[in-house]
Amino acid sequence: MLAGYPDIMLQVLAELRGAMLDGADTHEQMVELLAAQLTDPTSVQMAHQEMLDYTPQAEDAINLLLREHGEVTEAQFSREFGAIRQMGPAKLERESPWLYPESIAELLYYNGLIGRGFRGAGQNAHTVIYLPSDITPWLPHLQSELPVGLPAKPVAPPPAARILPADDAFLLDAGALLGFLYHERIRLTPNGPHPEDIDRLVKRFQLPFGSGDTDLNLRLGLLLHLGNRLGWLRRDHDSVQLTQNPVAAFLDKTRAEQRRALFEAWRSSVEWNDLCRTPELECVEAGLWHNDPLQTRETILRLVGHLQPGAWYAQSDVLRAIRDAEPDFQRPTGDYDTWYIRNTNTQEFLKGFERWEAVEGALLRFLIRGPLAWLCVLDLAEPAAGDDTLLSLSGWGAPWLGHDVPAPDEHASNHIAVAENFTVTLDPGVSLADRFRVERFAQWQQSYPVFVYQITQRSLKRATERGLSGARIARFLRERCRTPSPRVIAAIDRFEATEQVRSV
Repeated sequence: MLAGYPDIMLQVLAELRGAMLDGADTHEQMVELLAAQLTDPTSVQMAHQEMLDYTPQAEDAINLLLREHGEVTEAQFSREFGAIRQMGPAKLERESPWLYPESIAELLYYNGLIGRGFRGAGQNAHTVIYLPSDITPWLPHLQSELPVGLPAKPVAPPPAARILPADDAFLLDAGALLGFLYHERIRLTPNGPHPEDIDRLVKRFQLPFGSGDTDLNLRLGLLLHLGNRLGWLRRDHDSVQLTQNPVAAFLDKTRAEQRRALFEAWRSSVEWNDLCRTPELECVEAGLWHNDPLQTRETILRLVGHLQPGAWYAQSDVLRAIRDAEPDFQRPTGDYDTWYIRNTNTQEFLKGFERWEAVEGALLRFLIRGPLAWLCVLDLAEPAAGDDTLLSLSGWGAPWLGHDVPAPDEHASNHIAVAENFTVTLDPGVSLADRFRVERFAQWQQSYPVFVYQITQRSLKRATERGLSGARIARFLRERCRTPSPRVIAAIDRFEATEQVRSV
């Protein structure tokens, strides 16, 4: 759609939609930059809401196109929503029709929500109005088309400043775990991992970590559990160490595959019991009751999968919809009286359907802010004062849960820099495999906002003792760094030569 627009039209769309065209030197570059921003789910949702705020008829126009699978003849569309005046670049600049649109059609057209094209040939040639196919997935469905499994209605998208998009912090912490265990070990005690070893590990994490933060401790527990499920960890007497082959196989995956592997490991885990991990709940081992965490997780994922990709929902509305549609999602028999679940604050046992909010509601709230956010299924938005938390299926979570939507564009950021003082700096986007390679010959220094390592005589000697030669290290730095420091490369070469002399 954008490829056929003159430059002035692209600039108008960028201004109206808050897009940036800085750095675009050609028409093709402008089109590419603008298309990427206009098809962002949040941008689509915000533009859609602005049109509805301007006039309710905008929703009628979009709903007509949705009912007709995204396209109708211009004649039909114009009868109901007005025409789009045709202007060349000079007239567009002179009259600025986007400032005073004369119809609903022009309003939507100049905000990039509809396009105008041609179909047929000869006597069958005609013009059509259409919804661009790569924004259609992010528009709210018609109410009549909402899945009956979860009758939750979308809300207006939050301001960009409040959005906490799904990110790779959990995956990056998985890389920290692998790097830590390459050199260190986690000792095991009767009460679990040794606190001193855990303290050294969590210093490498992306998120600030406090031992009193219950959610972060659960996040750490989930990371260790998934690492074990993926085969990374092996017990060696009273400590935990790395298992070489599964780790190598994981590091060889793309970042998208690694992200999916972590999600699927949680999704299929029988041992990880989300209910009994919910912070304000305690599962008391009494009687014959038990819950099925795998069945519960699959049911919740199925229900969350009914949300419209790209749309935003209030957390309270989602919980209410689940309670209305499938309240017994974790209790297929409807038994609310024999489960021994206690509130950790009041020590009160929570029995009866009237305590649904205190048990099922608490579990759902924990999953939303916890595993579903940590593992990139959901985007969240911080609540404003007195407001509710908002949530939306992320660009990764939507296809994982069965939606036929395009995967997010992933732009690798493999920037590794080696400074004259022998520090190695890696962007968070650097592959886990390359970061693990750096771990093998350099000493970790920090993980936020970028990863920093220090090459020392000791770290090089340690690498050599484990079979990593100086020549391989120098070759890696030459291949991966944009401008490798000649001083550092020369020092590694000298170290290699010295080690060879010593071995002789």
